[in-house]
Amino acid sequence: MTLIDLSRDISSKTPVFPCYPSVAVIEWAKRDVHGFKAEVIHMATHTSTHMDAPLHFKDNGTPIDALPLDLFLGYAVIVDLWGRFKINREDLKKAMTACGYNEGDAVFIYTGWEDAYGKPDYVTRCPGLTREAAELLVEAKAKLVGIDSPSIDPAESTSFDAHHILLGVGIPIIENLCNMTSALKKRVKYYAFPLKIAGATASPVRVVVEV
Repeated sequence: MTLIDLSRDISSKTPVFPCYPSVAVIEWAKRDVHGFKAEVIHMATHTSTHMDAPLHFKDNGTPIDALPLDLFLGYAVIVDLWGRFKINREDLKKAMTACGYNEGDAVFIYTGWEDAYGKPDYVTRCPGLTREAAELLVEAKAKLVGIDSPSIDPAESTSFDAHHILLGVGIPIIENLCNMTSALKKRVKYYAFPLKIAGATASPVRVVVEV
């Protein structure tokens, strides 16, 4: 068994959307003063590889700390949709079938956009799902959806259809995945536990799969 980390690190160089603050990791306690070292982190909960909870788009939605634990582990298909910017229903369905998707699996979407990480257009031109593709995931009863893009919606979207559709039925979303090529087109066991931040709309998450 090999474990593969699908998560980005968190540092002052981590790309963020314009409405969020840049990441600051600040030395706080010093060994020569306090006898130990410690840091303080200042960042949005929607930073780096993170999980969106329904509360992100629903006023009465579930916060990250109240999501059922069984969402955070199980089986996922790593679907190959390289080069797609508006992922449509037909292409997504074919890719899920090719991976052996079973009802209740998570769906992790590889578009190749992870290669643009750190470039100026990583956030401003990112790919995402069409409304119809998001509806397919609801119909297929996916338990969790992830993508190697900073948003599940295409960058040009102003209505955030995919967010509304998925979070509206309680399907959490993981954004900014990476390192999926070695598990591409496979059905794998995954672990994706967010921090238990009381009342939060999201949390950084460490996503690991077994290959």
